[in-house]
Amino acid sequence: MTGIIAAFLASLLFLGPLGWRVWLDKKRDEADAIEADIRAAVNHRLQGESLLSLRVTPRYFGRPGRIELSAPAGYEWLIDAAWPALSRGVPPGYDLVLQPGHSDAPRSTHAPDGHELSRAA
Repeated sequence: MTGIIAAFLASLLFLGPLGWRVWLDKKRDEADAIEADIRAAVNHRLQGESLLSLRVTPRYFGRPGRIELSAPAGYEWLIDAAWPALSRGVPPGYDLVLQPGHSDAPRSTHAPDGHELSRAA
C-alpha cells in the first residue's frame, strides 16, 4: 500500500506541473486567437497595418481577460476609426482597455482628412 501511495505522489510531482502548463498554454492559445481575430478586423477596417498596438491577456480563474489597445500620441484618431471593428471582436469575459499616447511625446502634425496618402515610390 505504501508503494502505491509513493508511486502516486511521485507521479504527481511530474504530472501536476505538466498539466498546469498544458492548461496555461491552452488559455494563451485562446487569447492569441482572439488577438488575431481583432487584429484582422481592425486592419480590414483601417485598410492595412497601422500604428495601433494590441495585446490580449488571457482570463484565469474568474478573472476577466484583458484586451489593451493603444496608439502613439497624436494618433488617437486611429482608435476612433477602428472602434466599430474592435467593439464587435470583444468576446464575453474580456475587458477592453484603451490607452492613448503619452502627452509629453511628440504630436503628429497629420490629422485624418479623408484623403489617401500618395505613394512614395
